[in-house]
Amino acid sequence: MSLEKYEIKYGIKDEKIRKLAQIFPESFKDGKINWSSLRESLGSFVEDDEDEKFGLYWPGKQSSKKYALKKSKKTLTPYNTLKKHNFETNNILIEGDNLEVLKILERSYQNKVDLIYIDPPYNTGKDFVYVDNFSESKDEYLQKTNQVDEDGERIVANPKSSGRFHSRWLNMMYSRLYIARNLLAEDGFIFISIDNNEIHHLINICTEIFGEENILSVIANVNNPKGRSDDNFFATSHEYLLAIAKDVNTAEIIGFEPEEKVLKRYNKFDEQGGKYREIDLRKTGNADRRQDREDMFYYFYYNEKTNDLKVKKNSEPIKGYFEIIPLRDDGSDGRWRWGFDTASKNLECLLVRNMPKYNRLGVFEKDFLEGRDPIKPTSSWTFKDVNSERGSERFINLGFEKEVFSNPKPVGTLKRILDLTVGNKENFIVLDFFAGSGSFGDAVLSYNKEHNKKIQYILVQLDQVISPDKKSETYACDWLSQNGLDCNIAEITKERLRRAHADYKLDNTHSFNTFKLVDSDLISQLEKANQIDLIEDSFEVKNVDSMLWDILIMEGYPLHSKIILNSNIKGNNVYEIYSNFVEGKLFICLDEKVESSTVDEMVMDKYDYLICLDTAVSDELKVRLADKGKIKVI
Repeated sequence: MSLEKYEIKYGIKDEKIRKLAQIFPESFKDGKINWSSLRESLGSFVEDDEDEKFGLYWPGKQSSKKYALKKSKKTLTPYNTLKKHNFETNNILIEGDNLEVLKILERSYQNKVDLIYIDPPYNTGKDFVYVDNFSESKDEYLQKTNQVDEDGERIVANPKSSGRFHSRWLNMMYSRLYIARNLLAEDGFIFISIDNNEIHHLINICTEIFGEENILSVIANVNNPKGRSDDNFFATSHEYLLAIAKDVNTAEIIGFEPEEKVLKRYNKFDEQGGKYREIDLRKTGNADRRQDREDMFYYFYYNEKTNDLKVKKNSEPIKGYFEIIPLRDDGSDGRWRWGFDTASKNLECLLVRNMPKYNRLGVFEKDFLEGRDPIKPTSSWTFKDVNSERGSERFINLGFEKEVFSNPKPVGTLKRILDLTVGNKENFIVLDFFAGSGSFGDAVLSYNKEHNKKIQYILVQLDQVISPDKKSETYACDWLSQNGLDCNIAEITKERLRRAHADYKLDNTHSFNTFKLVDSDLISQLEKANQIDLIEDSFEVKNVDSMLWDILIMEGYPLHSKIILNSNIKGNNVYEIYSNFVEGKLFICLDEKVESSTVDEMVMDKYDYLICLDTAVSDELKVRLADKGKIKVI
């Protein structure tokens, strides 16, 4: 059908420009945007006085946008070889800078992630803040990001004495959240933990990126009920949890199951043994007067002997029946909670009993426990399982020492976020690109165990070095060394995931694969080939496993794709790659020569395509391959 020369796909920015060109073809010339023409096409949608638009501005904001849109020349490669790679699981841990990782994930996970949770640095003046510059060497990068100073010693990243204390933090967050939005499904959510240091700035940049209408709530998460004793004026007892929807029109917050104190109220049983509680049908609180909703004032008639209940819009006394109307505490007319039609259709869910306090009959709803809607979450979480101490307790119970990682997030907080968002959805994907100790992965495994789910997690953690020479970190490094682990935070993340998996006694499908961020050899060689004329055999496959993943990621296949060496084809090593994200299959053959017998045995349908080396295929075979399906040559 077709034979194509392989092209580099850096990310979705080029795809967005392509779609823009389809909508406004008159504004493009030689593949470039004519901005004057585009402004004219948009007409009244473009503001004339752009300098006076409302928004948050800080030094470096434009550079932060540029970093978000800058083409990535990185890729991801697994720690294990193909033979040892666990293709049974979809769970993934990625080691590397999260901005570059997000750009790579954007190729295949655009609009696919159901939930993002992050616990970024709070910018207290003592935590680490990323400074993005990927043109530097690793040593230069470590120094620039204040992981190490000129002498190789690690130093504090963003002290409050810094002239751009808030700007550095904003630059770090803006670029990452900008890309994160592209990853979210249309009905997806992002939840962000933060404290009072940057909550106001975070709300502002999220309003800009996600839209003000999609900011669902700023939750006060009471994680330290006694308060911090070292605070100067008020003992801080909470931090914040910012809840945001990708699109408020398609998103659904499910709610919580009732707690024990609520369950105790369901102390009645019907004839079938169903548990229920009684709720007064009379409206109480605000807008409870008859004149507030005249249509919700009507009449019940009750026969005490037969237990018969009738409802009428107007007063129509019936012999042998008591008339019941909604009366407020002061004896004035009130109103019911249900409309007349609802009451008429649901009389079997109502009961009448005497109210001794008022010496009159009242109508009550039988609110059944089974089948009830979840409880709408409030903007203040005072649950015991969100307490910070629960985070440390879980960490210690997994066999870690408390000093190995400061303030790991409580699993209870994270499971509550899952309670609000997962529901009955299948193939649910969650992402945490500030993974830290791996609390969110632990929470996902616990949730999967309790609900018989297979939620997939993707965690990203910088392999940030823990210095054995810094007093506050000596204990952590000693513990890691004693357990045969390298002294960096990503090792803590991996070890916690392994221990949590064992603790929950889950099968291999709940395990995880580890990837690391590396330079893309594929991009490097293709860019070089585009710059100079190269001899035909110049493309070199240095490592087949790494190149396979490099191509797979470049083609937009997710990291949980399945790779099979096609044993039905005898002439060559042909790898068959498939995923639920992509229609059809991808075949890759990186052998130096594609045999004629391979072409004869290869079976492809209209959605499948093959990628192979240009020099491996003769002109004759290229013609035959082109007749079979879509072929790309490197």
